[in-house]
Amino acid sequence: MIKAALFDLDGTLVNTAEDLGRATASVLESYGVEAKWTKEDYISFVGNGARKLLDRAFEHKLSDEELTKALELFQEKYNEMLLDNAYVYDGVREALDKIREMGVKLAVVTNKPHKCAVKMVETLFGKDYFNVIIGATEDVAKKPDPYTANLALKKLDCTPGEAIFFGDSDVDIYTAKNAGVESVGCSWGFRSFACLFSASPSVIIDSPDYIPKLF
Repeated sequence: MIKAALFDLDGTLVNTAEDLGRATASVLESYGVEAKWTKEDYISFVGNGARKLLDRAFEHKLSDEELTKALELFQEKYNEMLLDNAYVYDGVREALDKIREMGVKLAVVTNKPHKCAVKMVETLFGKDYFNVIIGATEDVAKKPDPYTANLALKKLDCTPGEAIFFGDSDVDIYTAKNAGVESVGCSWGFRSFACLFSASPSVIIDSPDYIPKLF
């Protein structure tokens, strides 16, 4: 019996592409670097946390110390615009309502900074809508390391075999596999069908309408 559903946030539950791109471009401009990237470029940079996003946007030209300072600036700017353009994908809320009615517990497991993740989820879905929200902090390993997924399972009091992990990227699929959880690729997000397929998820769905059918 499936007792829990774990969800990635950016590109799976919420479209955050525009604000992530705006914040990154602002940081680049602050460093005197031309913000030459397209929206699609910024989307391709997302998935392994904000530090990696910036590293890719700066084309790996910053030292670790410079990258740390750039990350601090990014977090400041992104916090200011966190909810300016972010929106829940069509059909997601309805699908989650259905599985909540089935008694399924919900968790968000994301590489977005924890405070940002909590603020976004509680604003867009409501406080306590999700049983658990786990974002990134500097002291824990990020996805695809299974640490945060395992922590969510522990907090939800369920085993890997009692959960399904939903995500829009290969990072999410590998996270699920590393945690021993069934993986579902969500093709409406930030990665292509081909990218998801290459990671060999249990199944790929192209609409949130399919989410309740998996329980």
